[in-house]
Parts: sequence; structure tokens; C-alpha cells
Amino acid sequence: MFVGSDSGWPAPGFGPKAQARGNDRAPEHALVWTVAHELRQPLSAMTTAVAVMEHDSSGGATAHAIGVMRRQLQQMSRMVDDLVDAARLSTGKVSLVPQRLDLREVMTEAAADVAAEAAKRGQLLDLKDGAAPLWVTGDRQRLYQVFSNLLRNAIKFTDHGGRITFTADSHFSRIAVRVRDTGCGIDRQALPRIFDLFTQVQPSGLGGAGIGLSVAREIVSLHRGRIEAHSEGLGKGSEFEVTLPASPAGGS
Repeated sequence: MFVGSDSGWPAPGFGPKAQARGNDRAPEHALVWTVAHELRQPLSAMTTAVAVMEHDSSGGATAHAIGVMRRQLQQMSRMVDDLVDAARLSTGKVSLVPQRLDLREVMTEAAADVAAEAAKRGQLLDLKDGAAPLWVTGDRQRLYQVFSNLLRNAIKFTDHGGRITFTADSHFSRIAVRVRDTGCGIDRQALPRIFDLFTQVQPSGLGGAGIGLSVAREIVSLHRGRIEAHSEGLGKGSEFEVTLPASPAGGS
């Protein structure tokens, strides 16, 4: 197990300067964590209640209303989890459990998790991860979190009938994973701050809370990798690229 930069993995963003910034905002981060943590209990209770209602539902309008409630609760739960992670990551308190893994398996899992959501919007989700294993050393669940976040983002900001391409390839000692979409794109002037916490740069009415991308950046940094956003501008789609160090052949 490794935590932040104390693990022996030098992670960008968690050096002395970053820690100083984290200390300056410690009260703010503590408040965010407390609020998010307190929200988990009522969300859990409501999720359980919806499950009971689903079991007893006679169908029709009631079943439709329950479906809406479940989807909204899932979205709220993900947002709360992201808030907790953002607060922990900002103070270097997230523990990772590294293992040698084939990144294609994580990609397949993340794509399967969002497939129904993409299909509902009539979008084509195209997974291309190649035939050869893509070995990395990292935390499986956290890497899944990064890819799931990027895919859900692409689905959210891509019109009905759009296309999302999820690809990976290796080049010498690095592995690059890309999520490309045909969606609304990103203003070039906004690209430098796209990963800042609580930053909203998408067109009005589409922006989220500005948490997921910040969390993704910090997780990737902990894996000694980097994440970048590319777009030719509004209306021209976008691409997010995650680059990770490949695990040496025969490594453990």
C-alpha cells in the first residue's frame, strides 16, 4: 500500500508546495469532507427505500417514478463520493493498493459499466484496446474510477447519436489511454483550468459540479502518470488522454 508521495512513488502535485497549499485550505477541505460524509447516510437510506419500492411496485407510472429516483440517487451518490475523494486527495490521505494488472481488463469493466447509459442516448461506444496485454502497476479500483469518470463525462457532453471512442496503445515505456467524443467540445482558453476543482467550463446547462476531472487528475498523478485534455474548440468534440508508466515485462 502506498499513500501520496510517502509511498516512494514521486507523484506530481503532492510535494512540499502542494502540501502547503493543502494546509492553507485545510478548514475548507475538512468542511467539504464532513458535508459529503454526512450526506452518505440519507442517500443510503433513500437508496434502500427505493429498492423496497421497486420490489413492491405494481408497474406503470410508479415504476417509472422509481426508475427516475434510482438514477438520480446514483448520480448524487457518485457526486458525494467524488467530494470525499477530492478532500482526501487534496491532503494526500488517499491510500492506493498497487498490483500488476492488464489495463485492458479495467477498460473493459469501465466500458461495460456505462454501456447502458450510452445506448440509452443512442451513442456508439467503441472500445479498442488491442490484442496485446497492457501491463501497469496500479490500484485497479482507482484506475477504474478514472476511466469511468472520463466515459461518463463523454456521454454527458455528447449529443444523442454521437460517438465515443475508448482506445489504448503502448509506446516504449508508456501506455496511453484515450477517451475521444464527438460532443460539444471545450473552449481552448478553458483547457488550462479544466482539471481544477469546482471548475465549470462546459456550455450553460451542461456543466457538472467540476469535481470528477480534478479527482481523476490526482489519481493519475499518484500513479506517476499524467492526464491531458484536447479540443479544437466548441462543437468540435474533445479527447482526454491518460498516460501511465508501463510495468516492466516479468515484473510483479
